[in-house]
Amino acid sequence: MKKILKKFPDYYLTFCVYALIGWLYEVFWMWFVVPPFHFINRGVLFGPFLPIYGFGMLILLFMLDKFMNKKHKISNNLYLIISILTIITFIYITIIEYTTPKIFHISEFMSKYGIGLIIVNLVSLGLGFLILNKTKSKKIKNLDVTIILVFLLIWIITTVIEYASHFMTDKLFHTMLWDYSKDFLNINKRVNWDASRNFAIGGTLLLYLVQPQIDKFLKKLPSNRKIYITLIIGIPMLIDLIVNVISKYVVVL
Repeated sequence: MKKILKKFPDYYLTFCVYALIGWLYEVFWMWFVVPPFHFINRGVLFGPFLPIYGFGMLILLFMLDKFMNKKHKISNNLYLIISILTIITFIYITIIEYTTPKIFHISEFMSKYGIGLIIVNLVSLGLGFLILNKTKSKKIKNLDVTIILVFLLIWIITTVIEYASHFMTDKLFHTMLWDYSKDFLNINKRVNWDASRNFAIGGTLLLYLVQPQIDKFLKKLPSNRKIYITLIIGIPMLIDLIVNVISKYVVVL
């Protein structure tokens, strides 16, 4: 408990960085990529923060930190299978997405393209095992596939977080912050292929490229400054949250 309290400023500042990155990503997406093509302050706060991204990245850090620091070689049959399934599934569904104009719910997609997905994965697995068994190259057998496994885990974790967040806001506040019913490969309007894929790619890049820089910066920053910065950012954010809850839910009730 003492360790968590001591590291709280680090955790909170990390949370703020990713909450800000998430807000910028969502604003950019709505402004330049999808309708309505103009500025929209995304999320529930007045300030430039999307807490779900901050919490999401902290969850990824806590869950994947030790896993990322270990070497997972392709010579391990389990890692070989997972890596091939991840890569082939990603390529297969991406091809389907850009070659068909239709919108599919996950169940519709599996009934129409599921057999093809199974076949290409089985063929790829067979070739993968054949190549690994025939080759004598230590470089291939010692190939580190950790980043592929991390990518898949991020994909699963962020999809679960997004689905759970949508479900809770829908049931508790009767508010739908997003609706994927008209998007490719969606599950009950709550998650879809594009969002999950983007979160997996973005999360992997953030963990491998951005997080090391954040860690370096926080290590150099004196403890007292961390506390001051935490208070300077934290108090306005807390007030923002309280005002939002009161204005949107208490006043309405």
